[in-house]
Amino acid sequence: MSYIIKFIENTRNVVGLAFFLFFFMMMGGWSHADELTESEFFENSFEEKKDPFYSKVNELNPVDSRPQTSFPSKQEKLRVSQNKIELDRDYFKGIFSDIVYTASSPLIWDRSDWITAGWVAAGTGMLMVLDDEINYTIQKDIRGSTSDVMADIFEPFGNGAFTFTGLAAFYIFGHFNENEKATRTTLIATESFLITSLYTTVLKYSFGRARPHNADTNHDDSHMHFDGFSIKNNSFPSGHTSTAFAIATVVANEYEETPYIKPISYGLATLTGLSRINNQKHWASDIFIGAALGYFTSKTLLRLHNNKKGQHFTIYPRADSRGGGIVLSKNF
Repeated sequence: MSYIIKFIENTRNVVGLAFFLFFFMMMGGWSHADELTESEFFENSFEEKKDPFYSKVNELNPVDSRPQTSFPSKQEKLRVSQNKIELDRDYFKGIFSDIVYTASSPLIWDRSDWITAGWVAAGTGMLMVLDDEINYTIQKDIRGSTSDVMADIFEPFGNGAFTFTGLAAFYIFGHFNENEKATRTTLIATESFLITSLYTTVLKYSFGRARPHNADTNHDDSHMHFDGFSIKNNSFPSGHTSTAFAIATVVANEYEETPYIKPISYGLATLTGLSRINNQKHWASDIFIGAALGYFTSKTLLRLHNNKKGQHFTIYPRADSRGGGIVLSKNF
């Protein structure tokens, strides 16, 4: 209880949480506005078939004079219904199996995956060389009262306690409004947040990099010092940034059909990372690798959830010269 009171007493936490909830409730409202009905499900099943014989049968049917509806939105609702996730024991068991999967995923990377990893490593290395100069320029020429206010607003979006509170509130909203898309998004985002935080914590204490405000100013290359297995020095990578990008990636993916969600999500995550540089909590390379960690972890989990059993089934009637029946189709 004392923690909650302390959390509420901080004005920026309250303002950030209010914005966070408004943002998610707005998405939930857009998603809930046109839920897929049972009749639409079967309408989609009829319209989406690619069977040549069935197409010929359709040509013999009377023309329907009713106005055609937009099938992409219905397909999206069908996808959400098929990909439903429940907050149950299997969900928590799945988190542990997904940790193993994501941790071992480099073993099954293809050439393009390794090229991407190479670009991330190269970008991180380049920024490490420039970290001290970037930090000096920002603190000397850019940081001011305005940037400090902006940092106070956006920094909480990467705070674990703040983020978890917002996700819990949005899950409750989706649950009681029977909004499957909202609950699915929240559960995947929560899993991504937990797994990303685990990897970030392991890396932080393994590298043992000093934060900018704790760096030894007597050495020009203090930004290149990594003590390794340090509890005190834990700058690399940025936990706030990895958390923000982990959630932003899930939201941007699940609400990709909703206008402006992607730039808003990634915009908030980027500003969260920049706030950490402004406050001298992290180097630029910490932000970059944190963003990459959150983004690619979420992308891996999203692909994993979309490929789990039962995600791509379609049921439709079929008729041919040998008779008719119901076809259960699965896309791999």
